[in-house]
Amino acid sequence: MPYCTECGGRLKWDYKLRQYRCQSCGLTYTESQLSKELERLYSRDDDEEEKRRQRNQEYLEWWTSNKKDQRR
Repeated sequence: MPYCTECGGRLKWDYKLRQYRCQSCGLTYTESQLSKELERLYSRDDDEEEKRRQRNQEYLEWWTSNKKDQRR
């Protein structure tokens, strides 16, 4: 079952409106709107994961270069 991108509430399919409706906040999504929102959220998570990996890599490079300088 999908969840609301705004509040995290459960989305229920409304047969009359042919849209998903959040049971918590009442926000409605068409199928295309929901898929676009979910894609946007997942791509943002991927970007944050890539930034985290980059920071870790930079830190490791800094740490190893610092150790090399101390050995001299």
